[in-house]
Amino acid sequence: MSSDANRAGTGGHLQKTGIDGLDQVLAGGIPQGSIVLLQGESGAGKTTAGLQFLLEGVEAGQRSMIASVSQNVSELEVIADSHGMDLAGVKVLPLGMEYRQRSEQYTFDTKEAELSDLLNTLYTKLDEEVPDRLVFDSLLELRLLSHDEAAYRREILELKRFLVEKKITVIVIDHLVETTEDRQIEGIVHGVVTMTASTPSIGHTHRQIQVSKFRGHAFVEGFHDYRIRQGGVVVFPRVIPRTLPPQRVGEMLETGDPDFDTMLGGGLEYASTTLISGQSGTGKSTLATLFATSAAARGRKAAMFLFEERPEVYRERSEGVGLPVKDYEESGNLFFRHFDPSEITAGEFSQTVLNMVENKDLDMVVIDSLSGYLHALPPNFDVMPQIHALMQYLSRRGLLVIVTMAQHGLLGEEPKTDIDLSFLADSVILLRHGTENDEIIRSIAVMKKRNTMHEHRIKEFIIGPGRVQVEERPAHRRPAD
Repeated sequence: MSSDANRAGTGGHLQKTGIDGLDQVLAGGIPQGSIVLLQGESGAGKTTAGLQFLLEGVEAGQRSMIASVSQNVSELEVIADSHGMDLAGVKVLPLGMEYRQRSEQYTFDTKEAELSDLLNTLYTKLDEEVPDRLVFDSLLELRLLSHDEAAYRREILELKRFLVEKKITVIVIDHLVETTEDRQIEGIVHGVVTMTASTPSIGHTHRQIQVSKFRGHAFVEGFHDYRIRQGGVVVFPRVIPRTLPPQRVGEMLETGDPDFDTMLGGGLEYASTTLISGQSGTGKSTLATLFATSAAARGRKAAMFLFEERPEVYRERSEGVGLPVKDYEESGNLFFRHFDPSEITAGEFSQTVLNMVENKDLDMVVIDSLSGYLHALPPNFDVMPQIHALMQYLSRRGLLVIVTMAQHGLLGEEPKTDIDLSFLADSVILLRHGTENDEIIRSIAVMKKRNTMHEHRIKEFIIGPGRVQVEERPAHRRPAD
Protein backbone atom coordinates (compact mmCIF):
# COMPACT_ATOMS: atom_id res chain seq x y z
CA MET A 1 0.00 0.00 0.00
CA SER A 2 1.29 3.46 -0.84
CA SER A 3 0.28 6.63 0.91
CA ASP A 4 1.49 10.02 2.12
CA ALA A 5 0.02 9.35 5.57
CA ASN A 6 1.27 7.09 8.35
CA ARG A 7 -0.63 3.88 9.06
CA ALA A 8 -0.08 0.89 11.25
CA GLY A 9 2.41 -1.57 9.80
CA THR A 10 2.41 -5.30 9.48
CA GLY A 11 4.04 -5.91 12.84
CA GLY A 12 2.65 -2.93 14.73
CA HIS A 13 5.80 -1.41 16.22
CA LEU A 14 8.04 0.36 13.70
CA GLN A 15 11.78 -0.19 13.61
CA LYS A 16 13.73 2.90 12.57
CA THR A 17 16.21 2.24 9.79
CA GLY A 18 18.99 4.56 10.96
CA ILE A 19 19.15 5.98 7.43
CA ASP A 20 18.48 9.72 7.34
CA GLY A 21 15.34 10.42 5.30
CA LEU A 22 14.37 6.79 4.65
CA ASP A 23 12.12 6.56 7.70
CA GLN A 24 10.17 9.52 6.32
CA VAL A 25 9.73 7.65 3.03
CA LEU A 26 8.68 4.55 4.98
CA ALA A 27 6.15 6.47 7.09
CA GLY A 28 8.13 5.95 10.29
CA GLY A 29 10.21 2.85 9.64
CA ILE A 30 9.97 -0.89 9.01
CA PRO A 31 7.19 -2.82 10.80
CA GLN A 32 8.63 -5.24 13.33
CA GLY A 33 8.89 -8.78 11.98
CA SER A 34 8.89 -7.67 8.32
CA ILE A 35 11.24 -8.98 5.66
CA VAL A 36 12.47 -6.27 3.30
CA LEU A 37 14.29 -6.89 0.03
CA LEU A 38 16.96 -4.23 -0.53
CA GLN A 39 18.19 -4.55 -4.10
CA GLY A 40 20.52 -2.54 -6.27
CA GLU A 41 23.53 -2.52 -8.54
CA SER A 42 27.09 -2.99 -7.29
CA GLY A 43 28.27 0.11 -5.46
CA ALA A 44 24.75 1.35 -4.73
CA GLY A 45 25.37 1.32 -0.97
CA LYS A 46 23.28 -1.71 -0.03
CA THR A 47 25.67 -3.17 2.54
CA THR A 48 26.31 0.27 4.02
CA ALA A 49 22.56 0.83 4.41
CA GLY A 50 22.25 -2.61 6.01
CA LEU A 51 24.95 -1.76 8.56
CA GLN A 52 23.17 1.51 9.39
CA PHE A 53 19.99 -0.48 10.04
CA LEU A 54 21.84 -2.82 12.41
CA LEU A 55 23.64 -0.03 14.27
CA GLU A 56 20.31 1.74 14.80
CA GLY A 57 19.14 -1.46 16.49
CA VAL A 58 22.24 -1.52 18.71
CA GLU A 59 21.55 2.09 19.67
CA ALA A 60 18.01 1.07 20.65
CA GLY A 61 19.29 -1.81 22.81
CA GLN A 62 18.37 -4.53 20.31
CA ARG A 63 20.40 -7.56 19.22
CA SER A 64 21.70 -7.08 15.68
CA MET A 65 23.30 -9.62 13.37
CA ILE A 66 24.67 -9.63 9.83
CA ALA A 67 24.88 -12.97 8.03
CA SER A 68 27.21 -12.34 5.13
CA VAL A 69 27.81 -14.67 2.24
CA SER A 70 29.25 -12.03 -0.09
CA GLN A 71 31.61 -10.25 2.35
CA ASN A 72 34.07 -11.68 4.83
CA VAL A 73 34.72 -10.11 8.23
CA SER A 74 37.67 -8.02 7.01
CA GLU A 75 35.68 -6.60 4.10
CA LEU A 76 32.78 -5.66 6.38
CA GLU A 77 35.21 -3.93 8.74
CA VAL A 78 36.68 -1.96 5.84
CA ILE A 79 33.21 -0.75 4.84
CA ALA A 80 32.36 0.15 8.42
CA ASP A 81 35.68 1.93 9.04
CA SER A 82 35.25 4.01 5.89
CA HIS A 83 32.09 5.48 7.43
CA GLY A 84 33.34 5.70 11.00
CA MET A 85 31.04 2.87 12.13
CA ASP A 86 31.82 0.67 15.12
CA LEU A 87 30.57 -2.89 14.63
CA ALA A 88 31.43 -3.98 18.17
CA GLY A 89 27.74 -4.31 19.05
CA VAL A 90 26.84 -6.21 15.87
CA LYS A 91 27.13 -10.00 15.70
CA VAL A 92 28.93 -10.89 12.45
CA LEU A 93 28.19 -14.33 11.01
CA PRO A 94 30.44 -14.99 7.99
CA LEU A 95 28.93 -17.55 5.64
CA GLY A 96 31.24 -16.83 2.74
CA MET A 97 34.96 -17.31 2.34
CA GLU A 98 35.72 -18.39 5.91
CA TYR A 99 32.72 -20.72 5.87
CA ARG A 100 33.77 -22.42 2.64
CA GLN A 101 37.32 -23.19 3.76
CA ARG A 102 36.66 -26.72 4.93
CA SER A 103 37.72 -30.23 3.98
CA GLU A 104 34.44 -32.16 3.93
CA GLN A 105 33.79 -34.19 0.78
CA TYR A 106 30.31 -34.86 -0.65
CA THR A 107 29.12 -37.87 -2.63
CA PHE A 108 26.19 -35.90 -4.14
CA ASP A 109 25.69 -32.51 -5.77
CA THR A 110 28.31 -30.26 -4.12
CA LYS A 111 26.50 -26.98 -4.82
CA GLU A 112 23.20 -28.14 -3.37
CA ALA A 113 24.93 -29.64 -0.33
CA GLU A 114 26.84 -26.42 0.23
CA LEU A 115 23.63 -24.40 0.06
CA SER A 116 21.84 -26.70 2.48
CA ASP A 117 24.81 -26.64 4.86
CA LEU A 118 25.02 -22.85 4.67
CA LEU A 119 21.35 -22.34 5.53
CA ASN A 120 21.44 -24.91 8.32
CA THR A 121 24.36 -23.03 9.84
CA LEU A 122 22.33 -19.83 9.58
CA TYR A 123 19.28 -21.39 11.26
CA THR A 124 21.44 -22.78 14.08
CA LYS A 125 23.08 -19.42 14.76
CA LEU A 126 19.75 -17.60 14.67
CA ASP A 127 18.37 -20.06 17.20
CA GLU A 128 21.40 -19.43 19.42
CA GLU A 129 21.58 -15.64 19.12
CA VAL A 130 17.85 -14.82 18.64
CA PRO A 131 18.56 -11.39 17.08
CA ASP A 132 15.95 -8.65 16.84
CA ARG A 133 17.42 -7.42 13.54
CA LEU A 134 19.12 -9.34 10.78
CA VAL A 135 20.81 -8.34 7.52
CA PHE A 136 21.38 -11.19 5.05
CA ASP A 137 24.01 -10.29 2.42
CA SER A 138 23.26 -11.49 -0.23
CA LEU A 139 20.79 -13.59 -2.26
CA LEU A 140 23.03 -13.63 -5.33
CA GLU A 141 25.22 -16.32 -3.77
CA LEU A 142 22.18 -18.42 -2.89
CA ARG A 143 21.02 -18.28 -6.50
CA LEU A 144 24.45 -19.36 -7.70
CA LEU A 145 24.50 -22.30 -5.26
CA SER A 146 20.99 -23.48 -6.14
CA HIS A 147 20.69 -26.49 -8.45
CA ASP A 148 17.72 -24.94 -10.28
CA GLU A 149 15.03 -22.30 -9.89
CA ALA A 150 12.66 -24.61 -8.03
CA ALA A 151 15.33 -25.44 -5.44
CA TYR A 152 16.15 -21.77 -4.99
CA ARG A 153 12.52 -20.80 -4.49
CA ARG A 154 12.01 -23.69 -2.07
CA GLU A 155 14.95 -22.59 0.07
CA ILE A 156 13.79 -18.95 0.03
CA LEU A 157 10.31 -19.91 1.16
CA GLU A 158 11.78 -21.97 3.98
CA LEU A 159 14.02 -19.06 4.98
CA LYS A 160 11.03 -16.72 5.04
CA ARG A 161 8.98 -19.16 7.14
CA PHE A 162 11.81 -19.45 9.66
CA LEU A 163 12.37 -15.68 9.95
CA VAL A 164 8.67 -14.86 10.27
CA GLU A 165 8.28 -17.50 12.95
CA LYS A 166 11.16 -15.94 14.90
CA LYS A 167 9.64 -12.42 14.44
CA ILE A 168 12.99 -11.05 13.30
CA THR A 169 13.02 -7.78 11.35
CA VAL A 170 15.12 -8.57 8.29
CA ILE A 171 16.78 -6.75 5.42
CA VAL A 172 17.70 -9.18 2.64
CA ILE A 173 20.24 -7.73 0.20
CA ASP A 174 20.26 -8.69 -3.47
CA HIS A 175 21.77 -7.48 -6.71
CA LEU A 176 19.30 -5.81 -9.06
CA VAL A 177 18.26 -8.37 -11.66
CA GLU A 178 15.95 -8.19 -14.64
CA THR A 179 14.78 -11.74 -15.38
CA THR A 180 11.32 -12.79 -14.24
CA GLU A 181 12.65 -15.92 -12.54
CA ASP A 182 15.21 -14.02 -10.46
CA ARG A 183 12.64 -11.41 -9.39
CA GLN A 184 10.24 -13.94 -7.89
CA ILE A 185 11.68 -13.00 -4.50
CA GLU A 186 9.78 -9.68 -4.74
CA GLY A 187 6.51 -11.54 -4.39
CA ILE A 188 7.67 -13.37 -1.27
CA VAL A 189 8.95 -10.51 0.91
CA HIS A 190 6.86 -7.87 2.69
CA GLY A 191 8.67 -4.85 1.24
CA VAL A 192 10.85 -4.06 -1.77
CA VAL A 193 13.34 -1.17 -1.80
CA THR A 194 15.42 -0.53 -4.92
CA MET A 195 18.60 1.57 -5.15
CA THR A 196 19.66 2.76 -8.61
CA ALA A 197 22.40 4.99 -9.97
CA SER A 198 23.27 6.79 -13.21
CA THR A 199 26.51 8.61 -13.89
CA PRO A 200 26.49 11.64 -16.25
CA SER A 201 29.49 12.69 -18.30
CA ILE A 202 30.03 15.61 -15.92
CA GLY A 203 29.19 15.72 -12.23
CA HIS A 204 28.56 13.17 -9.52
CA THR A 205 26.61 9.94 -9.76
CA HIS A 206 22.86 10.50 -9.49
CA ARG A 207 21.47 7.95 -7.03
CA GLN A 208 17.78 7.27 -6.40
CA ILE A 209 15.88 4.98 -4.06
CA GLN A 210 12.34 3.69 -4.52
CA VAL A 211 9.95 1.73 -2.32
CA SER A 212 7.87 -0.20 -4.84
CA LYS A 213 5.98 -2.39 -2.39
CA PHE A 214 5.24 -2.72 1.31
CA ARG A 215 2.47 -5.09 2.24
CA GLY A 216 0.05 -3.55 4.76
CA HIS A 217 2.22 -0.50 5.42
CA ALA A 218 2.26 3.06 4.15
CA PHE A 219 5.11 4.56 2.15
CA VAL A 220 5.78 7.52 -0.12
CA GLU A 221 5.74 6.48 -3.76
CA GLY A 222 8.17 7.53 -6.43
CA PHE A 223 11.92 8.03 -6.67
CA HIS A 224 13.85 9.83 -3.95
CA ASP A 225 17.42 11.08 -4.40
CA TYR A 226 20.10 9.79 -2.05
CA ARG A 227 23.81 10.15 -1.42
CA ILE A 228 26.54 7.95 0.03
CA ARG A 229 28.44 10.23 2.38
CA GLN A 230 30.96 9.79 5.17
CA GLY A 231 28.78 8.13 7.78
CA GLY A 232 26.50 6.25 5.41
CA VAL A 233 23.51 6.60 3.11
CA VAL A 234 21.39 9.78 3.28
CA VAL A 235 17.99 9.88 1.57
CA PHE A 236 16.28 13.08 0.41
CA PRO A 237 12.54 12.39 0.44
CA ARG A 238 10.48 13.79 -2.40
CA VAL A 239 8.65 17.01 -1.48
CA ILE A 240 4.87 16.60 -1.58
CA PRO A 241 2.98 19.93 -1.34
CA ARG A 242 -0.40 18.35 -0.61
CA THR A 243 0.83 17.18 2.78
CA LEU A 244 0.29 20.80 3.84
CA PRO A 245 -3.11 22.54 3.68
CA PRO A 246 -3.57 25.45 1.24
CA GLN A 247 -2.87 28.81 2.82
CA ARG A 248 -4.24 32.25 2.16
CA VAL A 249 -1.73 34.85 1.05
CA GLY A 250 -0.10 36.68 3.93
CA GLU A 251 0.86 40.24 4.58
CA MET A 252 2.40 42.42 1.90
CA LEU A 253 6.14 42.98 1.59
CA GLU A 254 6.85 46.51 0.40
CA THR A 255 10.16 47.50 -1.13
CA GLY A 256 10.03 51.10 0.10
CA ASP A 257 10.15 52.38 -3.50
CA PRO A 258 6.73 54.06 -4.09
CA ASP A 259 6.81 53.69 -7.87
CA PHE A 260 7.72 50.02 -7.70
CA ASP A 261 5.25 49.19 -4.91
CA THR A 262 2.51 50.88 -6.92
CA MET A 263 3.40 48.73 -9.94
CA LEU A 264 3.08 45.64 -7.73
CA GLY A 265 -0.27 46.63 -6.31
CA GLY A 266 1.34 47.33 -2.95
CA GLY A 267 4.15 44.75 -2.93
CA LEU A 268 4.60 40.98 -2.89
CA GLU A 269 2.59 38.73 -0.59
CA TYR A 270 3.97 36.09 1.73
CA ALA A 271 2.63 32.60 0.96
CA SER A 272 3.08 33.29 -2.75
CA THR A 273 5.62 32.68 -5.52
CA THR A 274 7.25 35.23 -7.83
CA LEU A 275 9.21 34.72 -11.04
CA ILE A 276 11.71 37.39 -12.14
CA SER A 277 12.60 36.83 -15.78
CA GLY A 278 14.91 38.68 -18.15
CA GLN A 279 18.03 38.58 -20.29
CA SER A 280 21.53 38.58 -18.89
CA GLY A 281 22.39 41.97 -17.43
CA THR A 282 18.83 43.20 -16.90
CA GLY A 283 19.15 43.11 -13.10
CA LYS A 284 17.32 39.95 -12.05
CA SER A 285 19.69 39.14 -9.17
CA THR A 286 19.76 42.75 -8.02
CA LEU A 287 15.96 42.94 -7.98
CA ALA A 288 15.75 39.67 -6.04
CA THR A 289 18.26 41.07 -3.54
CA LEU A 290 16.15 44.22 -3.19
CA PHE A 291 13.22 42.07 -2.04
CA ALA A 292 15.44 40.04 0.31
CA THR A 293 16.95 43.12 1.97
CA SER A 294 13.50 44.74 2.21
CA ALA A 295 12.32 41.69 4.15
CA ALA A 296 15.45 41.67 6.34
CA ALA A 297 15.01 45.39 7.11
CA ARG A 298 11.56 44.58 8.50
CA GLY A 299 12.85 41.83 10.78
CA ARG A 300 11.97 38.96 8.43
CA LYS A 301 14.47 36.21 7.65
CA ALA A 302 15.46 35.58 4.05
CA ALA A 303 17.86 33.11 2.43
CA MET A 304 19.34 33.39 -1.05
CA PHE A 305 20.36 30.13 -2.73
CA LEU A 306 22.88 30.94 -5.46
CA PHE A 307 23.79 28.79 -8.47
CA GLU A 308 25.83 31.28 -10.45
CA GLU A 309 27.59 34.04 -8.50
CA ARG A 310 29.71 33.24 -5.47
CA PRO A 311 28.49 34.84 -2.22
CA GLU A 312 31.56 37.08 -1.90
CA VAL A 313 30.96 38.53 -5.38
CA TYR A 314 27.24 38.83 -4.65
CA ARG A 315 27.93 40.76 -1.46
CA GLU A 316 30.32 43.23 -3.06
CA ARG A 317 28.04 43.92 -6.00
CA SER A 318 25.00 44.36 -3.77
CA GLU A 319 26.84 46.72 -1.42
CA GLY A 320 27.94 48.77 -4.44
CA VAL A 321 24.31 49.53 -5.40
CA GLY A 322 23.24 50.43 -1.87
CA LEU A 323 21.87 47.09 -0.68
CA PRO A 324 23.52 46.49 2.75
CA VAL A 325 23.53 42.70 2.69
CA LYS A 326 26.49 42.41 5.07
CA ASP A 327 24.62 44.27 7.82
CA TYR A 328 21.61 42.00 7.47
CA GLU A 329 23.83 38.91 7.49
CA GLU A 330 25.40 40.07 10.75
CA SER A 331 21.95 40.67 12.25
CA GLY A 332 20.92 37.09 11.38
CA ASN A 333 18.13 38.11 8.99
CA LEU A 334 19.86 37.30 5.67
CA PHE A 335 21.67 34.11 4.62
CA PHE A 336 23.59 33.07 1.51
CA ARG A 337 24.20 29.51 0.28
CA HIS A 338 26.11 28.75 -2.90
CA PHE A 339 25.84 25.49 -4.86
CA ASP A 340 27.77 23.94 -7.71
CA PRO A 341 24.83 23.05 -9.97
CA SER A 342 26.56 19.99 -11.40
CA GLU A 343 27.15 18.55 -7.93
CA ILE A 344 23.66 18.62 -6.39
CA THR A 345 20.45 16.89 -7.39
CA ALA A 346 17.02 18.47 -7.17
CA GLY A 347 16.07 16.22 -4.26
CA GLU A 348 19.15 17.13 -2.26
CA PHE A 349 18.67 20.82 -3.04
CA SER A 350 15.03 20.70 -1.93
CA GLN A 351 15.94 19.07 1.37
CA THR A 352 18.76 21.57 1.93
CA VAL A 353 16.28 24.40 1.47
CA LEU A 354 13.69 22.79 3.76
CA ASN A 355 16.30 22.12 6.45
CA MET A 356 17.35 25.77 6.37
CA VAL A 357 13.72 26.89 6.49
CA GLU A 358 13.32 24.82 9.67
CA ASN A 359 16.63 25.69 11.31
CA LYS A 360 16.60 29.41 10.55
CA ASP A 361 12.81 29.95 10.67
CA LEU A 362 12.87 31.59 7.24
CA ASP A 363 10.14 33.83 5.83
CA MET A 364 11.57 34.16 2.31
CA VAL A 365 13.51 31.93 -0.10
CA VAL A 366 15.26 33.25 -3.22
CA ILE A 367 16.61 30.87 -5.88
CA ASP A 368 19.06 32.63 -8.20
CA SER A 369 19.05 31.45 -10.83
CA LEU A 370 17.02 28.42 -11.77
CA SER A 371 18.25 28.56 -15.36
CA GLY A 372 21.86 28.33 -14.17
CA TYR A 373 20.97 25.15 -12.30
CA LEU A 374 18.99 23.57 -15.13
CA HIS A 375 21.60 24.24 -17.79
CA ALA A 376 24.32 22.54 -15.74
CA LEU A 377 22.38 19.28 -15.39
CA PRO A 378 22.36 16.38 -17.87
CA PRO A 379 19.34 16.30 -20.21
CA ASN A 380 17.76 13.27 -18.56
CA PHE A 381 17.61 14.90 -15.10
CA ASP A 382 13.94 15.85 -14.96
CA VAL A 383 14.03 18.39 -12.12
CA MET A 384 11.18 20.75 -12.97
CA PRO A 385 8.45 18.72 -11.19
CA GLN A 386 10.61 18.72 -8.05
CA ILE A 387 11.32 22.46 -8.24
CA HIS A 388 7.62 23.11 -8.79
CA ALA A 389 6.79 20.94 -5.77
CA LEU A 390 9.34 22.81 -3.65
CA MET A 391 7.90 26.20 -4.64
CA GLN A 392 4.36 25.10 -3.85
CA TYR A 393 5.38 23.48 -0.56
CA LEU A 394 7.18 26.63 0.62
CA SER A 395 4.28 28.89 -0.30
CA ARG A 396 1.91 26.58 1.62
CA ARG A 397 4.19 27.07 4.60
CA GLY A 398 3.62 30.81 4.33
CA LEU A 399 6.95 31.77 2.75
CA LEU A 400 7.50 34.24 -0.04
CA VAL A 401 9.38 32.40 -2.80
CA ILE A 402 11.28 34.30 -5.50
CA VAL A 403 12.91 32.54 -8.45
CA THR A 404 14.99 34.20 -11.15
CA MET A 405 15.10 32.80 -14.67
CA ALA A 406 17.37 33.94 -17.50
CA GLN A 407 16.13 34.44 -21.04
CA HIS A 408 18.26 34.11 -24.17
CA GLY A 409 19.12 37.13 -26.26
CA LEU A 410 21.71 39.85 -26.17
CA LEU A 411 21.16 43.57 -26.39
CA GLY A 412 18.59 44.37 -29.03
CA GLU A 413 17.62 40.74 -29.66
CA GLU A 414 14.18 39.32 -29.06
CA PRO A 415 14.40 37.41 -25.75
CA LYS A 416 13.59 33.70 -25.74
CA THR A 417 13.33 31.04 -23.08
CA ASP A 418 13.60 27.25 -23.16
CA ILE A 419 11.37 26.76 -20.13
CA ASP A 420 8.12 28.51 -19.29
CA LEU A 421 7.77 28.93 -15.55
CA SER A 422 5.17 31.68 -15.63
CA PHE A 423 2.30 29.26 -14.98
CA LEU A 424 4.00 28.14 -11.75
CA ALA A 425 4.25 31.62 -10.26
CA ASP A 426 1.63 33.86 -8.64
CA SER A 427 3.51 36.96 -9.83
CA VAL A 428 5.75 37.50 -12.86
CA ILE A 429 8.12 40.45 -13.21
CA LEU A 430 9.70 40.96 -16.61
CA LEU A 431 12.98 42.85 -17.13
CA ARG A 432 14.26 44.11 -20.47
CA HIS A 433 17.09 46.27 -21.77
CA GLY A 434 17.47 48.42 -24.84
CA THR A 435 19.58 51.31 -26.08
CA GLU A 436 19.06 55.01 -26.48
CA ASN A 437 21.89 56.87 -28.17
CA ASP A 438 24.94 55.44 -26.37
CA GLU A 439 23.09 54.43 -23.19
CA ILE A 440 21.70 51.07 -22.10
CA ILE A 441 18.21 51.46 -20.67
CA ARG A 442 16.65 48.86 -18.40
CA SER A 443 12.88 48.52 -18.21
CA ILE A 444 10.56 46.66 -15.84
CA ALA A 445 6.98 45.45 -16.10
CA VAL A 446 4.68 43.39 -13.91
CA MET A 447 3.20 40.86 -16.29
CA LYS A 448 1.09 38.91 -13.82
CA LYS A 449 -0.23 39.28 -10.28
CA ARG A 450 -2.82 36.79 -9.07
CA ASN A 451 -3.55 38.22 -5.66
CA THR A 452 -3.93 41.98 -6.20
CA MET A 453 -4.48 44.49 -8.99
CA HIS A 454 -1.25 45.79 -10.48
CA GLU A 455 -0.15 48.42 -12.97
CA HIS A 456 0.09 47.40 -16.61
CA ARG A 457 2.76 49.94 -17.42
CA ILE A 458 6.42 49.75 -18.30
CA LYS A 459 8.79 51.74 -16.10
CA GLU A 460 12.51 52.32 -16.03
CA PHE A 461 14.64 50.13 -13.77
CA ILE A 462 17.72 52.01 -12.62
CA ILE A 463 20.76 50.31 -11.13
CA GLY A 464 23.61 52.65 -10.27
CA PRO A 465 26.15 53.49 -7.59
CA GLY A 466 24.29 53.46 -4.30
CA ARG A 467 20.80 53.00 -5.69
CA VAL A 468 18.30 50.53 -7.10
CA GLN A 469 15.17 52.36 -8.18
CA VAL A 470 12.07 52.22 -10.37
CA GLU A 471 11.02 55.45 -12.07
CA GLU A 472 8.51 56.69 -14.59
CA ARG A 473 10.05 56.69 -18.02
CA PRO A 474 10.74 60.16 -19.41
CA ALA A 475 8.20 61.31 -21.97
CA HIS A 476 10.62 60.94 -24.89
CA ARG A 477 11.10 57.25 -24.01
CA ARG A 478 7.42 56.39 -23.91
CA PRO A 479 5.74 54.85 -26.95
CA ALA A 480 3.48 57.14 -28.94
CA ASP A 481 -0.27 56.91 -28.26
